[in-house]
Amino acid sequence: MVAAKSMLIPAALSLVAGATPSSWAQIQREFINPAGGYTQVVTVEDRKVKTIYVSGQVGSGGDLRAHAETAFAGLADQLTAAGASMRDVVKIRIYVTDFEPADYSIISDARLAAFPKDSWPVSTMLGVDALAREELRVEVEATAVVAAPDADFELTRLGPSRGFSQVVIAKHGSVKTIWVAGQVGRGEGLTRQTQVVFDRVSQRLADAGATLADLVKTNTYIVNFQPTTEMGTFREGRSSIFRENPPSSTLVGVDRLVSDEIRIEVDAVAVVETEGYEEPVRIEFLDPAGGFTQVVTVQGNGAKTIYVSGQVGQPGDPLERQAEQALRGMRQRLALADATPADLVKVIYYLPDYSPGNTGIAGAREANLYPTEDFPAATLLGIQSLFTETAHFEYEGIAVVQ
Repeated sequence: MVAAKSMLIPAALSLVAGATPSSWAQIQREFINPAGGYTQVVTVEDRKVKTIYVSGQVGSGGDLRAHAETAFAGLADQLTAAGASMRDVVKIRIYVTDFEPADYSIISDARLAAFPKDSWPVSTMLGVDALAREELRVEVEATAVVAAPDADFELTRLGPSRGFSQVVIAKHGSVKTIWVAGQVGRGEGLTRQTQVVFDRVSQRLADAGATLADLVKTNTYIVNFQPTTEMGTFREGRSSIFRENPPSSTLVGVDRLVSDEIRIEVDAVAVVETEGYEEPVRIEFLDPAGGFTQVVTVQGNGAKTIYVSGQVGQPGDPLERQAEQALRGMRQRLALADATPADLVKVIYYLPDYSPGNTGIAGAREANLYPTEDFPAATLLGIQSLFTETAHFEYEGIAVVQ
């Protein structure tokens, strides 16, 4: 299901139960700095290329600048533990509570200082309702990629823009993965802004030699999203863009974006095939759901990456019940791709009206027999809304199997 705040606290996420992982014969995984229900860093090494998933890192201090700077410093520390650095980051999302557009320069300055000038990642920045604890202001999650000198790998960054790139392209064998920074829409009304934002995504993809048809995952963030009156309009607009094989998707209502004039932001992942390889890239769209696909898988001549849309429960049910249903949905969607929850490497939990400690996650994991160790990297966010007013929980993930 579509839908869409950040870091996990051990007390909130004492997660449970056992599952048998898929075959990882040619994939090496490492779980670095386990933190009670999630892992700070999960790495997956495949054919001399290591992809690193970092849980949301939070800041501290007396003001927003201190929170931003220490969050980025925490990210750097976690990367060091994985044998990487800020130079290797390809994608970040920054979450800020009590965000005002006038504060953007503070976040931008901290980001600019955190990364080497020739190594800016794609970036999305969102104002959210809450992080895991009330005193937290800034959280940063990241994906990084490190390749051995003799790996069949090439990294390209396009569209530098004060501390971030518009597009980052990683070519690994026959698979070319394209990360697109958060693109925003302007114009009169949500319908017009939605058209503009997807036009901009299309332009960024064109710069990377791809099209909207190559998208495998989109995340959409809408300010003051009103599901009852606006979901139909958004679905109609999305369906007109993705008529065949739509990407996996998550949609969330958020508090603010970088300007009060902007209501919508979209970031995305696309995959295209690199020419000159005998084995083609296989992309599967599993369980289409009207304008989006529940599961999209990508496999070239190595591991299979699985992108799962946000999974939800039955609107109107209690939080704990919705969490149980959403995690059951995740298990079922992964099974379509011959995977299990043990194959998850990164997850995000979205909770409207979040209050610290009230997540429903522990019981949901236990009820669905999720693993009791080697947890994925994770982010937990308190957001404004999901796809309907009575939805309380959504859960998206990335998994990797051989």
